[in-house]
Amino acid sequence: MSEDGGLGVAPSGVQVFDGVASVALGDALLTLWQAPARAERIRHVTGVAAALLRRSPGSIVACQFLLPSASPPRMQERAEISAGIDLVMPRARRLVTTPLGDAAWQSVVRGVMRAGLFLIGQSTLVKVASSPAEAFGLLGQVSSAETPGAEALAAALDALHAALKVPPPKGR
Repeated sequence: MSEDGGLGVAPSGVQVFDGVASVALGDALLTLWQAPARAERIRHVTGVAAALLRRSPGSIVACQFLLPSASPPRMQERAEISAGIDLVMPRARRLVTTPLGDAAWQSVVRGVMRAGLFLIGQSTLVKVASSPAEAFGLLGQVSSAETPGAEALAAALDALHAALKVPPPKGR
């Protein structure tokens, strides 16, 4: 946590809050979760998404990357998650979740996401990727003139890792 209570803005435009970092590029939002999805962190990411929506006249794409230290949300966070989904879904072209870790972690995340997708009925809009490259490909399928290319998105993901002081995944 930084001296200002976990809030901060990294030099590259990355916004950091207590174990979660986000960056908006064009009409794309990337978020890296190092810490568990708890109410305060979810509200922070929702605020970053809201700012992107205010700046973007059209729809957006978003991708969240989950490190193994970012355990799934608890039932108590359901209201915060719903508020974020309600804000973003009407203007989202694609939302991608990418677990960064071993096969067991990927299986946990896929299970949680499947349950969530069933509840909101958005399996065509919301995807789970197995790697950053796959995630960027899924975003590219619905890109607009404002959506950065895979190289810029990969550089932004590197900036998120740097902001949270965690190494990027190998073999991206």
